Amino acid sequence: MTALAVLGIATMYAEDRLYVNNFEIKPNETKTIEIVLDNTTEYCALQTDIVLPEGLTIDKEDDEYIIDLTSRKGRDHVISANLLASGAIRAFVTSQNSRLFSGNSGAILTMEVTASASFVSGQLKLTNSVVVEEDGSRHPLDDSVARINWSGQGGLNGDVNGDGDIDITDVVGIANYVMGSIPNSFIVDNADVNNSGSVDVTDVVKLANIILGV
Repeated sequence: MTALAVLGIATMYAEDRLYVNNFEIKPNETKTIEIVLDNTTEYCALQTDIVLPEGLTIDKEDDEYIIDLTSRKGRDHVISANLLASGAIRAFVTSQNSRLFSGNSGAILTMEVTASASFVSGQLKLTNSVVVEEDGSRHPLDDSVARINWSGQGGLNGDVNGDGDIDITDVVGIANYVMGSIPNSFIVDNADVNNSGSVDVTDVVKLANIILGV
């Protein structure tokens, strides 16, 4: 399959996703990180388990995790978060009157994280994610993985040729990689566009959609 053929069917593979983009953080640094929801269906509630790498923690204030809703919330949305026996932190967003989240893309939650003095790199995983429609229908979402300070990541997620831009050449590069032909100077750590933990045709489609503005 050619990259242009993939572009032609890009929108056919659109799916709802909850994820964190790859990010950098220095030892002892505190950052506000976004949890992004891309949705084609309207939802009023969600749940996700946040699995943090060793050395990265979500800050607390008055013994509550600093995880907040963004402007995509409805008027009566509330969030709660608690530590599970597994060590993951479960965030749960509900609306008493089933108010819908606004928009179809962008940050739905933010969280304040701090790296320890010895933190180098790791992965942040969102798992057991579920979104809920106004009628109560529940939909599980795929797990997602964000790379933190990943060696060789080298810039923009999706910029697999390292030229500082994201364009059709990067789509072609990932498509060739998926087909088993590794291009020269290919940055594999930038190829996992959808942060799933692997590089496959869904990354080609995701990058094509980004370029097309879909």
